[in-house]
Amino acid sequence: TGPIEVGDAKTYIDGFVQGVASVDPSIKVSKTWTGSFSDVALMTEAAKTHIAAGADVLTGSSQSVVGSIGAAKEKGDVLWFGTQADQTSLASNLVVCSQVYDWTGILKEMIANQKKGVLGGQQFTLQLKNDGLRMAYNPDYKLAADVKAAGDAAIAGIKDGSITVEP
Repeated sequence: TGPIEVGDAKTYIDGFVQGVASVDPSIKVSKTWTGSFSDVALMTEAAKTHIAAGADVLTGSSQSVVGSIGAAKEKGDVLWFGTQADQTSLASNLVVCSQVYDWTGILKEMIANQKKGVLGGQQFTLQLKNDGLRMAYNPDYKLAADVKAAGDAAIAGIKDGSITVEP
């Protein structure tokens, strides 16, 4: 579930769908775009609708995902994959992993550019290969070692270009 079908929300959801398909193309992925970054009640209802339809895993982006995570917690056995920040603290028994934005490298590059007199005119993109995105596995979730190894291998493949992710 996401706010609007553009920008990093769309890129994240598209990547998630591609990741699922790479494991098993027969897995059904349903998407909902709420049209809002902040409507927690709407995100909650979207998540409940997916859960009622049989979803056993949820993900989403925007500030309103707390509604979706709340619906997963209410159900008790619906897993969550987070983005933007480590969302483990919101449901430590259900969050498997979170994609975390890490601005450190880009900020250092901006500061270095500023010191060299380069002001603007450059676009920066957070990616796995520049460590602007990193994965935070939930240490409290008992992820099977082979599954974590497959996740780590996919991350390495995306970083080195052997796995292509469509924008």
